[in-house]
Amino acid sequence: MNPLIEQPHARSTCTDLAIVGNGAVAMSIAIEHRRRVPDARIAVIGPERRPGSASLAAGIMLASHSEIEATTFRHAAGRAKFDLIRAAVADWPGWLDVLAAIAGLEPPKIRAGTVILDNPNVSGFDPPNFDAILDALRRDGSDHELVDPADIRGYRPTPHLRATRGVRVPSDGAIDAFAVMELLDEAAAALGIERIDGRAASVRDGIVHCDRGRVVHAERIVVAAGAASDGLLRGIPELDGRVPRILHGTGVGLRCRATPGLTTPDEVLRTPNRGAGLGVYHVPFGSDRFYLGATNVVSVEPREHARLGSLHLVLQSAMDEISSELRHAECRMVTGHRPIGADGFPLLGRTSVPGLWIATGTRRDGVTAAPEIARRFVNELLGMDDGLPACLSPERRPITVLDRDQGIDVAVRSRLIGPGSSTGVSAGRLEDEVRRQVVRLYDRAGLDVGVPAELLDLYADGRLDASRLVASTNVD
Repeated sequence: MNPLIEQPHARSTCTDLAIVGNGAVAMSIAIEHRRRVPDARIAVIGPERRPGSASLAAGIMLASHSEIEATTFRHAAGRAKFDLIRAAVADWPGWLDVLAAIAGLEPPKIRAGTVILDNPNVSGFDPPNFDAILDALRRDGSDHELVDPADIRGYRPTPHLRATRGVRVPSDGAIDAFAVMELLDEAAAALGIERIDGRAASVRDGIVHCDRGRVVHAERIVVAAGAASDGLLRGIPELDGRVPRILHGTGVGLRCRATPGLTTPDEVLRTPNRGAGLGVYHVPFGSDRFYLGATNVVSVEPREHARLGSLHLVLQSAMDEISSELRHAECRMVTGHRPIGADGFPLLGRTSVPGLWIATGTRRDGVTAAPEIARRFVNELLGMDDGLPACLSPERRPITVLDRDQGIDVAVRSRLIGPGSSTGVSAGRLEDEVRRQVVRLYDRAGLDVGVPAELLDLYADGRLDASRLVASTNVD
């Protein structure tokens, strides 16, 4: 056990800054603050083994442009999120060097380069999102090259599901989640940051009550517990109805090892994002290890176990769209709960409750954006310039970027992902039926605006409050 983790007999702690959560964002904020204010007392609260951690379960793609969708820049919040991620991706090499120097370790290696594949035979999201990625790369003057998918090493999809075009982005890449989290833990230990092994049960009036009887008194508290943040925030009466809900986006991935003679891609291969947080990607680590993802099942309460359908989706998508040879690989399933805001955007910054801050809702971008989120977060904690985007402030009405018709169209396309779903007479009939189902869900929810496709059922079931949604006027 880390010697800095206090033992259960120590019942009370007083500190300058308590950070609830021990994922990548939480750890990065703690380390950044300690580096700038060496004498600050900092406590990080979270289970040592991190069960259900989105950070540990991630196939960390250091991607900014690769994550762009056709709707990304419709709202200032989309631009702000992209800017955070883009700055973080550029900072990762130097950030790893700093952490490694603090921890006395060698920095983990970044696997540079990502190829995005456009596969209209599987998803109607691919062509428009691929075009949006290309447009942004050209507009930003970012290095990229168009590639013929047939020339990509290890790319051996089912013939009729071969991508029609691809683009290589050298500045995007990937890194092993386990190595990153180990480095963050070791850097925190070297800096003397206090670690408390346990879950926060409540946050109130500058006090964090933990599940093992521990009590932490802090001048300032940052709630950065990922998807688990929602229960803590809902227990604070002053924030009732003022902060969008944080949901559990349960994702399944596979950490794999190539068997002898198996040729796998040696760079990140991925599709554009597909509605409802889907898409398929292959992330290599070392010479024979790789990660396959992804799925996303959203719920208000955490799901302890993954669904068989999610596992099937990862396996089938990877073998159909990346390489049929992947069936020979050895694998181990990992599951994590991504924190998804009720509007799809992060919640970052101070609240109206004195001394209370929030850092969550980052979906699958939390680890990627961690260096930049931490830098800007600590700027605000210390009263400095270049802080967090105001449009991502936690106390806000849920952001909307789609009108009702656009939201319905996105939901329909999300439910039609699969081989042959976009072609043929039977596909047309299927789309008509799915559209009728989606319209019924929108009517049942009383939605006058579009919502993220993965959240539609929650609104229709009354688990999310549609009355707080208003058409946005903040569109780029």
